[in-house]
Amino acid sequence: MFEIINPGLEVTVQDYPGRLGYWSVGIPPSGPMDPVAFRIANRLVENAEGAPGLEIAGLGPTIKFHDDARIAITGAKFKAKLDDAEIDWYTPVDVKAGSVLKMGSISGGGFRAYIAFAGGIDVPEYLGSYSTFPHGHFGGFEGRKLLKGDMVKVKKQTNPIKARTNLGITFKPDYPSHWEIGVIPGPHESPDFFTEAFTKTFYSTDYKVSYNANRLGIRLDGPIPEFSRKDGGEGGKHPSNMHDYTYAIGTINFSGNTPIIITADGPSLGGFISYATLPTAELWKAGQIKPGDSIRFIKMTHGEALQKQKDMETLISML
Repeated sequence: MFEIINPGLEVTVQDYPGRLGYWSVGIPPSGPMDPVAFRIANRLVENAEGAPGLEIAGLGPTIKFHDDARIAITGAKFKAKLDDAEIDWYTPVDVKAGSVLKMGSISGGGFRAYIAFAGGIDVPEYLGSYSTFPHGHFGGFEGRKLLKGDMVKVKKQTNPIKARTNLGITFKPDYPSHWEIGVIPGPHESPDFFTEAFTKTFYSTDYKVSYNANRLGIRLDGPIPEFSRKDGGEGGKHPSNMHDYTYAIGTINFSGNTPIIITADGPSLGGFISYATLPTAELWKAGQIKPGDSIRFIKMTHGEALQKQKDMETLISML
């Protein structure tokens, strides 16, 4: 068991791959915003891949351990000490009862870190997942982010999955302040919706991550889109308007003139044009970009996206 002494900015319980199968009724998958870092953390403590852990965003918590534990921290590097000693990232660490982990601000790039506990966090399963969906007030720990005074149980580990526990420096990802993020065009890149000139602009201009960014969606500041139509017809007066249709996680949606990357807790449908979509292998980047970072979108083919996903799965399986 561990206790939240200081909750930081936003700490939630998540699991991989999240709450699947309910998108058609408006329930998002939730789960980790950076699934790669999350999955590696679980591997390091030899958990099954679906074991629930903590996602930490922006500013870290202070945690007191009331029992011995084995943890691994991955993702963005935060200022962090365990009993006044620096704690290693991407390395399993044995923690004694009574120890205190203090995490502060981010000390480099990225925005989210993950803590895996050997055995996984002990919270109820809801609709096939342990992930927290705060806007729906369900999943995880009481359907919300962790607060001061919360006492969180950890399961006893049984049948650990044999894994590499020393990854080496080459496995530690770099989180820059300027990102290149691959996207697949569509569903509305067609000249019926956007001009050819804007297509060139979209792939040759940097977008800046707005401070209005969270697990629902990441707003971007950039050039005003050039629409090839005057309005949305029956969908609405603005040319970004459409009849409602289903969105995808990772879709770059234009709400008026503002592009928004729909993320893990985002809406399942709506009535705005979507220009391009982040494929699975690029979604982890949406979890690590932070306000003020810049993004250059790179057009990918379906084949390139599939190959990148295979490479990512191979890397994780090698652990």
